[in-house]
Order: sequence, then structure tokens, then C-alpha cells
Amino acid sequence: MDLLESLNRGNYNLNSKDINLIIFTDDKIFRFLILHKLNELDQLHLLKSHIHSLDDAKYADFLSTLLQINPGFSISLFDRDLLSFHPIDSLSLLNSAASNKSGLNLFDEKVLEFLHSNSIHSQSHSLLLSTLTLIKLDKHHNKSENFQSYLDALTNISNVHSSLPHSQLSLYLEALSHLSSSSKIAHKLSQLSTVIRLALSSVQTPSTKISTQLYSQENLPSTIPDTSTQFTLSTTLANICQYAPPLTEEAETMKKLQKSTKQVDAEEEEYMSFDKVRQRNSNMLEMGITVVLPVLSKSNSLLTRRNTSTVYLGLTNDNTNRPQLLRDGAIKALLNMTTHQPDSPTSEDLHANQALAKMTITTPPSALYTPPIATSALSFLSPLDALLFRGSQQLQQFEAMMALTNVASLGADVSERVVSRRSGAILDAAQTHLLSTHTQLQRAAAELICNLVGMSEGAFRRYTTDARAGVHCALLLALSDAESLYTRQAAAGALAQLCGMSPLPCKHILSEPQRFLRVLIALLGDEVGCVHRALCILLATLEACQEVLRTDETAKNAINQSRLVPTLKHLIPRLASEEGTQLLPLLKDTIVKLKECGVSVS
Repeated sequence: MDLLESLNRGNYNLNSKDINLIIFTDDKIFRFLILHKLNELDQLHLLKSHIHSLDDAKYADFLSTLLQINPGFSISLFDRDLLSFHPIDSLSLLNSAASNKSGLNLFDEKVLEFLHSNSIHSQSHSLLLSTLTLIKLDKHHNKSENFQSYLDALTNISNVHSSLPHSQLSLYLEALSHLSSSSKIAHKLSQLSTVIRLALSSVQTPSTKISTQLYSQENLPSTIPDTSTQFTLSTTLANICQYAPPLTEEAETMKKLQKSTKQVDAEEEEYMSFDKVRQRNSNMLEMGITVVLPVLSKSNSLLTRRNTSTVYLGLTNDNTNRPQLLRDGAIKALLNMTTHQPDSPTSEDLHANQALAKMTITTPPSALYTPPIATSALSFLSPLDALLFRGSQQLQQFEAMMALTNVASLGADVSERVVSRRSGAILDAAQTHLLSTHTQLQRAAAELICNLVGMSEGAFRRYTTDARAGVHCALLLALSDAESLYTRQAAAGALAQLCGMSPLPCKHILSEPQRFLRVLIALLGDEVGCVHRALCILLATLEACQEVLRTDETAKNAINQSRLVPTLKHLIPRLASEEGTQLLPLLKDTIVKLKECGVSVS
């Protein structure tokens, strides 16, 4: 490594010993690093005369590496018949050349015939090299009609071999990563268990079953993994498992325009339909994909972790998959990936956060967290916070708030941590989303606030003594009459708690008696849960404002002129005949309190 350190210091006066070390070393990683550094320093020309003197085997081997670093310079060195080498050397060189457009001129009819011949009548190593090269060439030319025949070749290999040497397995995985970019091929791959299981064999998994709550470091693979094979495997899995991303209104319009001009492949789009992708995920789950994902989640490669996040997001989209994911360590894996994200995470990075949110929404706390549950739940705040504030999609923000609602329900301490995080930014965001035109966002925000105001002192103050408490309470009152039942229940539930704990919210919402009565009467005619909330709000408000109502003729007249009393009376037979008999005592207390406030109830 002295040579690498010397180059890092800017000293590129290479002697013959240095050059021989670079060319003849068996350490391919060391050679790659040295060549990469020489390329950065624009000093690859120092090797030119030495490369020309190499024998065919070393010449092909060296240029195969160099092609990965500087294709243009490498191709300028070609001065031999590429098909004159040993077939494996020729195929390796051609495979490297096909990785870059600058190498396409090397592929004349004679070379293509050589590749096609080896892709049919060869041992697995030659077949894999030639097939991978042909796949790369087709992708450069945007051709996919031969993808099925390439997949057939890989399937034949997987039917014969349950394992492959590492060098061949790397080629196999790279070929799959390219082919799976076609949704049609991705769908077929999800039906080929031998192909997928051979691919999964590249990952060393723990010898013992990972516990449901994977929070320990035990039983993890001890050998250093190959990040390149991890990346190609994760790319294939992501291509198979990912759903089509939700489109903005503008993108949807553009897509319709492309369809009308036949710029969209209808067959490829068909295989990205929700039902097709869900079926693929179900198939992959049966093939044991969840066992390798925790290993991939710990990869040193950011791109591999991003792909793994995408796989998890695809799998968690179906509720029925989540128990299996939980058993195979998904929570630990997702938390690990969210804690190793870049400072400015991409939408792909946030797939891990979104998958974690989905798991949090539907999983019972006893299965989701390790004891002590409240303490373990705090580790979920950071990834859910990131999803709420950095997620560009409304679905991501919706799921972040739904998950935070469940986390906040674990106790007063956790709820307080949610509110105090970022100086109250989460509660601010929820209040902003109450004004959203998106029904689901509005619902999630209302449910989060409903959970917070009952357990967090900070949230409670926001609706009682804060300078804008009256405005905040008025908004909850308005949303208690929203179109969405879930939003009505959450907003009215928040008010019911607030009014039951303090007279201040009662006074805030009674400041506009006509609006207050209109919303309450609507709730009293709603389903039983809303009726319960309305009675709690009304009784608490009557108790808190009893003296005001006795002396304020305007408020009293508003009640008398409204249909509040007839509505309450109508509830008596309704609750007696429905699943609301437990509310009859509360209804009775409310009517009595109205009478005490001077309202005629006869």
C-alpha cells in the first residue's frame, strides 16, 4: 500500500518496480485502486508501453480492469485481435468493453457471431460472459426482444447448478440485474424459484433463525461481503418488488399524452400494475427473500441499502406480508438503514422510513418493540420525523403521521417527546395538514392531534393557554363536521378530551354559539362514536360555562332556537335500540345540565 500512499500524496514518478507491481499483482482490488488513482492524476499513459509487451492472457486481464476505469483510453490501446486469445480471456475483455458506449465499435459481425456461439454451446462460465455481454449490447441499443432467450439461458444454468463459483455467480447476478429492468422479465423471474434461489445463494445468512425483534448483533455473517454482488442482487430484487411510483397530476397528464402517441410500452406498463407487483412480492416471499434482506441492509454500499429499502417498501405494501417480515428481522434492518442515510436523503433512501411507518401502523406494540416498550419506541421518532418533513409524496406524509399516532399512544413520556421534537415542529406540521385539501392527510393529522392532546402537556397548552388556542380549537370544531368519518371522529375526540380537562377550550368553542350548535347537532345525528364525543363536549361545555349561560341571553336564546333539545330527545329511543345504551346515562346528565343552565327542555 506504500505505492497507493505515494500516489495519494501526488508523487507519480513510477519506477519499473512500481509498474510491474501494478501490472502483475494478483490483488485485483489493489490494482483497481492504483489504476483509479492514476486515472485521477491523468497518468495512465505511464503504463502504455508496458501494456503492449504483455502476453495475451495478462494483456486481456489487465485491459479488462482498465476498461472499468477509463474505457476511452483502454480502447485506444487495443492492437491485437480480440478473438485470438483464450476464449475466456476474449469474452472477459468483450464483456468489459460492452459496459461503455465507447467500446461498441469493437463489436463487428465476427465478434457478435463469436458471442452468440458461446451463449449457446458453452460451459457455464463462457455462457455467462457471452450472455451478459449480449445483454449489455442490447441495452445500449434499447432492444429487449432477446431478453427472454437470455433469461432461458440463465434458467438452464440454475436448473443444473444449485451453486456457482464466485466469479460466475457475479456474472449471473449482473445479468439478472440488467434483465430485471424489464417489468415483463421481472414478473417471470418471480415465478422461477431456481433462478431466484441461486441468486440468493450469494448472500451468507445467519445460521440460526433471527428473532422476531431483531435488535441484537448476534448471528450475523462474519466474512467480509462482496459489495458488487450485493448491489447486483439488490438491484434485481428491487426491480422485481417495487411498485410503480405515485404520479403527480402533471406527470399523470404527461403519461396520458405519451400513451396517445404510443411512447409508452403497453406491455411493460401492464406488468407494473398493482395486482401484478403484489403477486410478484408474494412469490418472492415464498422463495425466502426476507432472510437475506437483513444482511443486505447492513451493506457498506449506499446503493445496495437504497435497493434493499425499495424491496422492503414493496413487500410491506401488502398487510399480509408484514408478519413474515417481522419474524425475519425487518424492524432491525429498517432502523439500521434509516440511521445510515446521507444528510440529504433521496426518495429512495426514504423507502426504508416509509416501510417502517407501514409496519408501525399495523403491528401490535408488543411485537414491534423490545421491552421497555416506551424506550424502544423512541428510536422510531427520528425516521418517522424524517419521512414527515422530507417525504415529497402525500402518501409518505400520511403514513408518517399515522405511525407517529401509534407511537404517541404508548404513554405520556413518548407523547411529550413527539411534541417537543424540533421545538414542536411535528405538532406544527399536523396543524398545517388539518387545512389540507387531501382528505387522508387531514384525517391523519386529526388523529395524531387527538392522541397528543390527551397525553402531552405541550400539546394541551397549544389548545388551552396558547395565544392562538381559540383559533386551534375553532379548527377542530370545524373538522368535527368534515366529510370524512375518521376526521370527524378524531377532531371531535380531541375536543372531547380537551373540554373534559379544562374549561378554556369550552369557552373557546362557545364563543361562536351558532357554529358550536350546528356542529354539535350534526354530531348527535351521526354514528354512535360521534354521538358519544358530542355528548362529552356538550356536557363539559355546559358545566364550564354554566354561569355564562345563565346570564347570557344571546347564548341561551341560540340554544333555545336551535334543534339541540329535540335532537337530544330523539336520541333516547335511538340509543335504547342501538349499540348505544351505555350512553343513556351521559345523555340524561346532559339534559339535566341544560335545564340547570336555564334552557327549556320540555
